[in-house]
Amino acid sequence: MTVMTSRWTLALALLGAPAVAQDDRHPPTEEQLATIRERSAELADRLDRLEASLIADEREVGDAFADVAVFLKAAEWIDRHGEYFEEGSAAWTLDALDRGLARAEQAIGGDRPWTTAGGGVVRGYVSKVDGSVQPYAVYRPEGLDREARVRLDVVLHGRNARLNEVRFIRDHEGKATPEGIDERIVLHVYGRGNNAYRWAGESDVFEAIAAVRRTERIDPERIVLRGFSMGGAGAWHLGLHHPSLWAAVEAGAGFSETIHYAKLEDIPEYQRKALHIYDAADYALNASNVPIVGYGGEEDPQLRASENVVEALRVLGFETTTEGLQTRAEGLEFLRVVGAGMGHRVDEASRAVIDAFVDEHAERGVAFDRPRVRFVTYTAKYHRAAWIQVEELIEHYARATVEAEVDPESRGVVEVATENVAVLAVERQVADRARIDGVELPLADAAGSLLPSVYYRRRGDSWFALDYDESREIQLNATARKRPGIQGPIDDAFTGSFLCVRGTGPAWNPRVQRWAEERLDCFASEWDEWMRGDLPIKDDADVTAEDLRRSHLVLFGDPGSNRLIGQLLPELPLAWTRDRVGFLDPFEAADHAPAMIAPNPLNSGRYVVVNSGHTFGADAFRGTNALLYPRLGDYAVFRVDDDGGEVVSSGYFDESWRLEVEGD
Repeated sequence: MTVMTSRWTLALALLGAPAVAQDDRHPPTEEQLATIRERSAELADRLDRLEASLIADEREVGDAFADVAVFLKAAEWIDRHGEYFEEGSAAWTLDALDRGLARAEQAIGGDRPWTTAGGGVVRGYVSKVDGSVQPYAVYRPEGLDREARVRLDVVLHGRNARLNEVRFIRDHEGKATPEGIDERIVLHVYGRGNNAYRWAGESDVFEAIAAVRRTERIDPERIVLRGFSMGGAGAWHLGLHHPSLWAAVEAGAGFSETIHYAKLEDIPEYQRKALHIYDAADYALNASNVPIVGYGGEEDPQLRASENVVEALRVLGFETTTEGLQTRAEGLEFLRVVGAGMGHRVDEASRAVIDAFVDEHAERGVAFDRPRVRFVTYTAKYHRAAWIQVEELIEHYARATVEAEVDPESRGVVEVATENVAVLAVERQVADRARIDGVELPLADAAGSLLPSVYYRRRGDSWFALDYDESREIQLNATARKRPGIQGPIDDAFTGSFLCVRGTGPAWNPRVQRWAEERLDCFASEWDEWMRGDLPIKDDADVTAEDLRRSHLVLFGDPGSNRLIGQLLPELPLAWTRDRVGFLDPFEAADHAPAMIAPNPLNSGRYVVVNSGHTFGADAFRGTNALLYPRLGDYAVFRVDDDGGEVVSSGYFDESWRLEVEGD
């Protein structure tokens, strides 16, 4: 954590730049700005003292530090980006700093009363993604039994162009617990701002939940997911992609597909394939595994989000019945509610129906032992439902399904039917044997009995149980195939710990080097503003063995300028010489450059990325969040020019990270 101290010194220096006044903003007065600088300097000093005291006492630095650092982070970012959107913004910033100063003094003295306080409390954690401090808010009823395991409601906020850390603190810190919250804790996720809980925004949801569970006794079987508008889009997405994590899901309005919502017309096939990553309606079958209530106002265009899911369920063969403004899907714990005459809000009558549905299923808890699992995915990124896991696909971004049911009489055999699945894991306690696509295999007493799941691999038209060593190879991410967490595309590298590496050697081609440096600078700027963190960057000469162990490496430059590109190039599915560069069809290296993602040859459990940050940019962040879909596949070639270059080739590697057919 010592790196954090110098980071706050940098933060203080950046605060010296006054915000640019705009017609729709309310920058601080000179007096307010001077006070912000003074109190920021004082809080930065106290953070240094707090960190030193935590280390000296051998106490955990992360959360104890972050609970205070979120207040300086808020002051830093609002000023850095001139985000004084409202008349009270400067005063709110000063209030946040005062709260941070008070907390710092308490924490230095070994006291953290906010960790047990009732009402709304803003806290923080240090993200594993980029080392940034990120806030979240917790509401705890007064007198809650801290010895009992309690329900957790995870709330995803809607899109708000005026949202920043200062506004988030102002909205939650010190507020009373809302009426009706009893014997539960409510978590409000910041989600790194406005990104529909995609990419690092998705990681933020789970990091915030983990942070709450470090200090609260949360019942893992009674975690509820709720959201409206952009938060509703996030609830559709996270609810259907992770169906076995939630006791119930409430998804209000939002969007559940991309083409129509974002009014896309003609996009390349490699981009169209990538829409299957986040389009929630494609995952409608997963409503078989989680209770979901979807809501939309009768006059709200975002009513379409729940309509998409209902239509997808009908296509899958589920019968639906409609009574008044409620629709149910037979055989599922699925309810769709329409608010009579409502626009983009929830009426009281609908709220009562929604709360009754959620409360009923939250009381029951997650049905981990359900006898039947029906699961769909398009990527190994989303691979689990109840007691089955899809570890490898036959083809990414094509529909893959598992339908599994335990014999209700004897529980002796679990019948499994698959489509587009190459490796499947089944928890061994569910039955004695597994019959997969007609092939009967051992389960409870299969080889590798020390493992909780049995792994099966498809070979041709048959299936085989893997032994202990083969199963451990999959568990330890030691295979050379696409698998959960190492499946691409390029943007996936920025959902876990990553490190950008700048080339410092003599470039083969100065034009390409300038292009790579400009891409790194652009990524740093956009990550700072839209993902609310400082981009982690090192020079190639400074990368350590620990960096290789813990982080995805994002390498900028060419084999001459970046020593790691040169070192890894022989092991990558990329041809790059001083004259030619590319994948299947090399281009002139003088004015072309590659971008790509692949497993790191030095650590197969991490990615290596070449010359790319997020493949979408600021325009997508400013527009509808449905635009945050990949613009490239696993690889691309750019024609480099003074305007940044254009894509001349892009596509996906096969399941073994090899190139067979180049994309459009």
